[in-house]
Amino acid sequence: MASFGKKILSAFMEVEGEKKAPVESATIAAGSGAGEPATGPVLRAASDQRFADYFDKLFGEANIPGPDYYEFARMIVAMQAIPDERSRYVAAFAGLQVQGLGKEKLLSTASEYLRVVAADADRFGKTVESALQEKVHSRAAEAEEKGRQIQLLSQQIVELQAQISSMQGEIRENKERLEANNGAYAAESDRRKRQIETDIEKINNYIH
Repeated sequence: MASFGKKILSAFMEVEGEKKAPVESATIAAGSGAGEPATGPVLRAASDQRFADYFDKLFGEANIPGPDYYEFARMIVAMQAIPDERSRYVAAFAGLQVQGLGKEKLLSTASEYLRVVAADADRFGKTVESALQEKVHSRAAEAEEKGRQIQLLSQQIVELQAQISSMQGEIRENKERLEANNGAYAAESDRRKRQIETDIEKINNYIH
């Protein structure tokens, strides 16, 4: 479970020495000054897109064989050119109905994807907690120990102060990145759940 959780979190940030691909770093840094870490809207935008891509991949991997809610939802998106929402839902269902998709299966598989989101959110939350302990709390404790060493070893004050400054910067960066990713993940997770729940309601209203 731990290694699976790290695999989830490593999709969005560096975990235990794993290096991000250069293209990801370039995406995050776009629009920021040379040599400066990306923060604020730039980081949030990059994180939001990564989480959207992550959920697309998660649903793709969880896709049930044969036509189901996954194909239905993708068809709804593909039919955005149709202005009437009811028409999109009815047309998407009709297109998949000829492939053997019934309303009962459509609703049951939509519920299954809700369970996929809930299970993944639980794993992700546990991974964030573990990463906070590893990358924020433990590093903060180490920084305090370095402070005590300064008092005991005055001849190493300059070197140790430099270490503390570097570590505090690392702590802030890791904490901000974890909080941004956690917030973006929660927002996208909630959006996906609300969309599925809305689709279930509309399927019940539109499709008979």
